[in-house]
Amino acid sequence: MTEIKDTAIEPFLDALASSGATPGGGSAAAIMGGMGAALVSMVCNLTIGKKKYAEVEGEMKDLLAKAEDLRNRLTGMIQEDVRASIR
Repeated sequence: MTEIKDTAIEPFLDALASSGATPGGGSAAAIMGGMGAALVSMVCNLTIGKKKYAEVEGEMKDLLAKAEDLRNRLTGMIQEDVRASIR
């Protein structure tokens, strides 16, 4: 079975808009949180390695690790929400 997290955006949105129980609000919230964490990672990746931001590079690396951990946790919550909905 393909996990929702591995689904392309359009089929996910179609499923979300349907009358089906999954994906539901929890999955949508986890996706949005994951997107926010991914945007934080993007900023970190755009900052790390630039001379202009050398003084904050260590902080950016720490923040990047935290953002990626959060993104992975939130992505896992998508499938957890689906499993909870079908119990």
